[in-house]
Amino acid sequence: MSLEQLKADAAEFAALLEQAKSGRVKGVLTQAKAEVEREIVNLEIKARLAAERQAAGTNGGDSKRYLHELTDYGWDQSAKFVKLFITLNGVQNCSEESVTVDYTENSMKLHVRDLNGKDYGLMVNNLLFAIDVEKSYRKLKTDMVAIYLKKAEEGQNWDVLTSIQKRLKQKQDNEMAKDNANPEEALVNIMKKMYNSGDSKTKQVIAKAWTESQEKARFGPEVGGGLGGLGNL
Repeated sequence: MSLEQLKADAAEFAALLEQAKSGRVKGVLTQAKAEVEREIVNLEIKARLAAERQAAGTNGGDSKRYLHELTDYGWDQSAKFVKLFITLNGVQNCSEESVTVDYTENSMKLHVRDLNGKDYGLMVNNLLFAIDVEKSYRKLKTDMVAIYLKKAEEGQNWDVLTSIQKRLKQKQDNEMAKDNANPEEALVNIMKKMYNSGDSKTKQVIAKAWTESQEKARFGPEVGGGLGGLGNL
C-alpha cells in the first residue's frame, strides 16, 4: 500500500473516530488508526533512506535522472481560471524550457526537467469540466509552479477538480444519507466496506483492531467469532 493511501486511511479513521459514540467502535477505530500510523512511519523511514542512497549515487557521478511522480498540490479557482499550485524547492532557478505543461481539453501534464539532477512530473486526467487549451498557461514562482487552467465556460463552479472525484463524492454523500438514521450502524457499515474493498494489509489492520477491542470488552463467546459485530465479511 502506498504512503498516500495509508495517510488517507489514517485521516478517514480519525474522521470516523470523531463520529463514534460507543466504546466498542471507538476502540476498534483507535486501534486501526494506530496500526496505520505505524505503517506510515515505517514507509517514511524507508523512503528517506532510499532518497539518501539515491542522492549519494547522483553525487557519485551517475548522470541518469529519475522521474519523481508528484501527488501533492493545492488548487483554487476564480471565475475564469482553475489554479493549481505545486511546491518544488528551487524550481524558480530552472530555465523556462525545462518546465513544460501539456494541455488537452480535459487533462494537464506537468514536466520539470533536471531540477537538482531530478525530473518531476504531475498528471491530472478527467478534469471536471472542459478547459481552453490555448488560454491556459503556467508561471514559475519561488519554490512553486502555478498552473492556470482557463475555464471553457467562465463562471462555472468546480466543487472538485476531476470527474472521478465528483463521482466518489456523490457516492459517499448518497451512502451517508442512507445511514443518517443510525450513525453507529453507519460506522460499522463503513468499516465493513473498508474491509471488503481493502487489500490484505487493510483487512489485517481492521480485523486485528476489532478482535482486540472485543477481547478488551470481554464479550465472551462473541470473541470467538473473529470480527464479531462485523458479521461475515
